[in-house]
Amino acid sequence: MGTKGSVINVICSLYDRFSESERQIADFVLANQAEVLSMTTREIAAASTTSAPTVSRFVRTLGYSSFAEMRAMMKLEDEDIPGGASAGAISIAEPRAAMETVLTAKVRELYDTLSLIDEQTLVGAVELIERAHSIEFAAVGNSIPAALSASFLLAQLGIRSSCAPTTEAMMLSTLAMRDEDLLIFISKSGHSKRLSTMMDNAIAAKTPTIVITNIPDSPLAQRATCVLHAATRDRMLNSELPFSHNSINYIIEVLFLLLCSKAADFDAHSGAMWRALGDDKGVEHEVF
Repeated sequence: MGTKGSVINVICSLYDRFSESERQIADFVLANQAEVLSMTTREIAAASTTSAPTVSRFVRTLGYSSFAEMRAMMKLEDEDIPGGASAGAISIAEPRAAMETVLTAKVRELYDTLSLIDEQTLVGAVELIERAHSIEFAAVGNSIPAALSASFLLAQLGIRSSCAPTTEAMMLSTLAMRDEDLLIFISKSGHSKRLSTMMDNAIAAKTPTIVITNIPDSPLAQRATCVLHAATRDRMLNSELPFSHNSINYIIEVLFLLLCSKAADFDAHSGAMWRALGDDKGVEHEVF
């Protein structure tokens, strides 16, 4: 796999940019990954009720020179990543099959994310967090809970980390940031007018920024100090709504554990956390 990730990741990432006919091809490929490995361009066109030129245009949009190259890459990925290429339909009539389909997609999504993250970029993100006087998280919509969770994780290490409960409050927080602080964006699409305004505020204050996103060439990512590219397979499971933060949470947890490994006073912070929160649960050494 290259730096853009698997064929399926590219399709899911670019889905909103496709024309209607290209989406028909994308839907067919996502639903019939195993079959596509042995099909020709004309067969794909017939099965998706499009045309051979449209299939060729779709393939070029994905960044491949030909359908044969894309198909060869899919075969290689099928051999390299556990889980197989099949993708069953999600149906309440077959809950076990649904669970297996989701599990396969999630496992492959994490492997894809692993291939997308540059080691030096990851280390750079850890260093930005370590140097920051304080850290603010920014997100919109259903990414806010992921940002709140990430902020709590870093706070456990004694890092001054916070995440406002609303995007409006986040906006106000960015107005008070300085060059020794850090602003971390969690945005699957990397497209948001409100987040863009927060990025304006950070740039004006010379505050470094990290963007964790599924779209590394998005407007938000293009202006960031550091970009961490998370894979996505949401479109494979539900073509209408982006819903999962599986790969983004994976990146956040890796950052947390890398910070743990470098924290000389980790035991002291851990002990303080137990003393502060442990009694609340009524069970010794239980926080969560």
